[in-house]
Amino acid sequence: MIITQAQLEWVKPPQQTRSQQTFERLLDAAEALIGEKGLEHATVAEIAKRADSSVGSFYSRFSDKEGLMRCVFERFTSQAIATTEAALRSERWHGVAIVDALETMIAFMLSVLNEKRALVTALAIRAAHDPSVSAFGQRLQHTISERTAQLLEERGEVLDHPDPGVGVFVAVGLCLSSLEARTIHGPSKEQGLSDDALCHELVRMCVRYLGLGDRLADHNRVASQVARPIH
Repeated sequence: MIITQAQLEWVKPPQQTRSQQTFERLLDAAEALIGEKGLEHATVAEIAKRADSSVGSFYSRFSDKEGLMRCVFERFTSQAIATTEAALRSERWHGVAIVDALETMIAFMLSVLNEKRALVTALAIRAAHDPSVSAFGQRLQHTISERTAQLLEERGEVLDHPDPGVGVFVAVGLCLSSLEARTIHGPSKEQGLSDDALCHELVRMCVRYLGLGDRLADHNRVASQVARPIH
């Protein structure tokens, strides 16, 4: 049995009160405008109108657009962590080869980042200058690393690495960095790897680096079929 990418979904915690729903609509409006024109080019009135709210309601929740942006980033991180918790449950991957599981998860992460490209770009730019924003990414990396290590342990996977915890953390960081760079900058014209080929290569890197050994045989045969240049 192979889990398909469609079976992994972005997790949004349920909304509660009417006030919370208004708050979420403002965040949704901001995220939509980031994708359309960049939040710096959107007015508070435009954000409020898009959210079916009011300027007064906006300022009762946020001091300014930067405060709103920080909440958008924080929500993205919280949803990404909730998605991680759901995606890395061991029962979800029962009977699935670890290489196939890793490939599905990495491909899913890339699809999410591509879908939210404008938001990911804005987050990366601010994280470079704001430690509090950078902390969101660190929190996500820590959660993914912790849950991945737990999944590997529960499956009884043996890692030929002197410090498996550190190994998983580094592998996750390298994957996230590669996927973020791909999302922001697109494929390299020199290397010309398709999205599928990039995911295959990241899985190869993780499996070799973590010492998961002979699990790459079938994966390599598939990879050779997709690692073709982009023209």
